[in-house]
Amino acid sequence: MIENRKEEHIRIAEGKEVNAQHNFWDDITLIHRAMPEVDYDSIKTGIDFIGNRIDYPMIISSMTGGTELARKINENLARAAEKFNIPMGLGSMRAAVERKELAPTYSVINNYKIPVKLANIGAPQLIQQEKKALGEKDIDYLMELIDAKFLIVHFNFLQELIQPEGDRNAKGVMKRVKELCSSYPIIAKETGAGFSREDIDELVDCGVRAIDVGGLGGTSFAAIEYYRAENTGDMEKTRAGKTFWNWGVPSPVSVTLGSGKTYTIGSGGLRSGLDLARAIAMGANAGGFARTILDGADNSYEVLETNIRTIIRELKTAMLLTGSEDVSHLKSRNIIIQGALSAWMEQYVRKS
Repeated sequence: MIENRKEEHIRIAEGKEVNAQHNFWDDITLIHRAMPEVDYDSIKTGIDFIGNRIDYPMIISSMTGGTELARKINENLARAAEKFNIPMGLGSMRAAVERKELAPTYSVINNYKIPVKLANIGAPQLIQQEKKALGEKDIDYLMELIDAKFLIVHFNFLQELIQPEGDRNAKGVMKRVKELCSSYPIIAKETGAGFSREDIDELVDCGVRAIDVGGLGGTSFAAIEYYRAENTGDMEKTRAGKTFWNWGVPSPVSVTLGSGKTYTIGSGGLRSGLDLARAIAMGANAGGFARTILDGADNSYEVLETNIRTIIRELKTAMLLTGSEDVSHLKSRNIIIQGALSAWMEQYVRKS
């Protein structure tokens, strides 16, 4: 059941239209410098990732695990993470707890020298559902399985409420997160619906080390579950997926809310190095890529490497054209915000 669901998620993400209706990164314009006074070959893209030096301000976001297809994808992604010296997150690792024979679909990344490996569990799995909650013994196993430096706790309650086998209890999650923060370096991550101001403040108070915003604008897991429900003829879940397809807080909004409060990773809809530059200019410390680099990752490492090289070239082009010699300069560049994002910034972010 787990294997079928995870592979189905991959195939739908690759083959169906699952993006949110509007990508809010398009509402951000960086100011062009006709005389940037920057040498492209001298641009510095390295940053500090929560105490770890990496070569580019990007991470390979959590995507998959638990199937043989996922194993192939994770191996290609790990190879790229080593090549470019960037962090890599795995998809939900609950499957490795429930079925130890699936562990190699995650631990395959140990064959590569990745600067920062990120284990991953779902927030709903921290509390009692139909299945018992994951305990610290389970988490220790997952951390040790890949020698992870950080533990991602992903929040995906929108997806859970729409998928047929989803968990519906959210009461007590934050108490559990706070408890875990005393034992593990936690990164809180959303999976497409973003974090509100209240969420971020509470997570910071809990002691998380970083927030990966995973906001509205990219892949909608309500959309993915819409297709799964449609395939099984579940009209109630199909309608729910359509209704909540565009639910959430836009990615740039969550970035702005998190910036200055904790280490903030901009993710959710990043398609290019220009989008990465936009995220950093909005206040993100780094950006996370998922679906953008999934294409080709299951059949060609060369396609994946070319894709990442293109993203880096786009980032450096945006840096030169804004007069940014390094990532810290990019964070201070002027921007113009228009469209739907402007309304969010005015009515929510700037609202006292």
